[in-house]
Amino acid sequence: MLSEDIKNQLKKEFEKLIEPVELVFHRDNSELSKEIEDLLREISSVSEKIYYRENSIIECYSYPCIAVKTIEKDFGIRFMGKPDGGEFDPFIKTILMVSRNDYDLTERTVELIEEIDKQVDIKIFITKGCGWCPPTMLKIFSFALVSDFITATAIDCYAFQELAIKYNVAAVPKVVINDRVEFIGLKEENEILGHIFGAVS
Repeated sequence: MLSEDIKNQLKKEFEKLIEPVELVFHRDNSELSKEIEDLLREISSVSEKIYYRENSIIECYSYPCIAVKTIEKDFGIRFMGKPDGGEFDPFIKTILMVSRNDYDLTERTVELIEEIDKQVDIKIFITKGCGWCPPTMLKIFSFALVSDFITATAIDCYAFQELAIKYNVAAVPKVVINDRVEFIGLKEENEILGHIFGAVS
């Protein structure tokens, strides 16, 4: 599935890994699940610090679903769909972020996030051809890395059309917070933070 050239690029990227990462997969009986399994096994074969395993216990809105976590901690970062095409690179960056605890947020934002003491559930609706989806997904995953109260799930609209219809997704990226606050497009982190506080107030 992955060319030797891509595998060699991944080997170089994965030299930056610090903590071992688990790609935990909750599958269903679909052909999509088999394709995702094959892809995750290939990715994990590139580095001794990446482990693939299946677990039907991880919580998600629907399946198939991937959790990206360390061995010690589940940050609540989920990916629903097959991370290929335009979603491949941000998925690899997510692995690196989790391994390195390398979030893309300012110190002031981190200080404000640490004040949150209520559960924040964030859905990011994405498509493979969307240019603004990867930076939006990575930014919101950063919020989940910082706070134990924030969970973030990227949802491929084409793989989960019923969810996309339920949340009236007409453009992407669409972000829904606690099913109360939503916005469309790439936003600055202070805007995202404002939406998060608006959803828990």
